[in-house]
Amino acid sequence: MKKKAIICAGLLFIIVFIIYFSIEKNTTDTSLHLSDEDLLKNTKAIIYLSTTADQDIDNKGLSYAVFVQGDNSIQALAMKGLELGGIAVGKDQILLEDKNSINIISDKIERFTMDTPQYTGERTGYLPEKELFFSIYNSGFVEDGYSSDVRYGNLKGFKVDSIPYYIVASGTTESAVHILTQDFETERFYLKEVKLDENLIINDLTTIQSESVENMQVLVPVLSDENYYYLLLSTIISDANESVSIYRINKETLEQDTFEFINYIETDLTATIPYNYKNSATIYNNKLYYVNGLGEVYSFNLHTTAVSKEFSLTNASNSSIRHNEETYFNAGNLYALRYNENKKERYYLETYSREKGILTNSIDIEGLDKIIKKIRNKKVYSYDLKVLK
Repeated sequence: MKKKAIICAGLLFIIVFIIYFSIEKNTTDTSLHLSDEDLLKNTKAIIYLSTTADQDIDNKGLSYAVFVQGDNSIQALAMKGLELGGIAVGKDQILLEDKNSINIISDKIERFTMDTPQYTGERTGYLPEKELFFSIYNSGFVEDGYSSDVRYGNLKGFKVDSIPYYIVASGTTESAVHILTQDFETERFYLKEVKLDENLIINDLTTIQSESVENMQVLVPVLSDENYYYLLLSTIISDANESVSIYRINKETLEQDTFEFINYIETDLTATIPYNYKNSATIYNNKLYYVNGLGEVYSFNLHTTAVSKEFSLTNASNSSIRHNEETYFNAGNLYALRYNENKKERYYLETYSREKGILTNSIDIEGLDKIIKKIRNKKVYSYDLKVLK
């Protein structure tokens, strides 16, 4: 009896934490518990870490949602793995996903188990006008083509459907998701609108006017304002030369214009790749802002079409080696998750004013490096950053 009492006491101690690391045995406890009903109120930022899809062959992939608290400490939630998984911010709620489930966090956690596992994410978001969360996945080839599966819903429940296209980029408005798809036979990009409600509806918008997409890559999410859609597409000219252009599409006429944006000459092109395609650009105060992998922030004036190099992240590396760095635009700020091996707390979160182009705040994140290093036989990577305040 004494032995049972000790075991019970140990279990009670464990569940007051959000996360229980059974990493030493290369497994993870995916049961969900909240230790603090005010978790979101005390959270500055959330970082999503996960193993890659190939590490989940043994069904032991894992992910963590790391909550950076007001005192710069962290709490973490352990889940199953999902490469390129993400975080969606709703009204007083957060959506977190893994291969098998959708988790909505407010003052408690509501977990929705999905029948079909997913292994690679595409985009996770929230549609305010519909009050719906959604997650789109790069599910892969099927018998009759390609499938990008979709989970969408709210606390009332989640539906599952499919977009029968390969998605190279996506973005959201208040009420819809816009996707840029690629047809492997025609070698063309197509812009489409996805409506989520009682049913999933896909509307064709236009074909992107380009000779070929063979040497092209998409660098940012699909952006839009009241009048236009915006795409940022690059063309690889050679191993060290690249031309980046903005494609602007009129919403009413679908007329397309192209504007030269950035030219890389004799540059390590792998180093210019954004830290995270999904969070690399935004529209704010009539400007399109873009941050590349060199930490350089460029702008495109939506009225005058003028291009400016606004500022750079402090001490940004020109190397293609990454250490889970992330960027995230919110309101008038650019946030950057940075890494410095010479600091006591190697990971830190910086805040930059976009309009002034200066660093306004920097906080050390206590314990993030320990979480990443504690994992044995697996390796996690950062796939999303959201800053709540």
